Amino acid sequence: MKKGFTLIELLAVIVILGVIALITTPIIQNTINKSSEEGFKNSVNSLVNLVDMDYNENARIGTQTYKFGENSLTHQGNDGKSDLELDYNGEIDGGKGTITNNSGKINGTIESSDYKATINNSKVTITKK
Repeated sequence: MKKGFTLIELLAVIVILGVIALITTPIIQNTINKSSEEGFKNSVNSLVNLVDMDYNENARIGTQTYKFGENSLTHQGNDGKSDLELDYNGEIDGGKGTITNNSGKINGTIESSDYKATINNSKVTITKK
């Protein structure tokens, strides 16, 4: 008596594995996309919190502008030049944008290579590019 698998049995296993791969690939891809979007949203929320904290801690008055680029957030002085780089440790791939704070009303846009965040009264809305 021979031990082993027949060619038909091996082909059946390969077909079953192919069907499983076809079913799971979109599910896994969707999970990766959702986690990427949530990571971007969390990073933007960190920026919003940092802008709010800087505004309050430094007793700033009126509309203050903050520029984001190359994974750094800087406060723009009245002369339009950067006068303070805030301690931001997150990472947004290809990120750039501007955030304003006018007495706690935070607005602006931040873009990455894949997403765009619109900030309206501290509420963050994400859209895919």
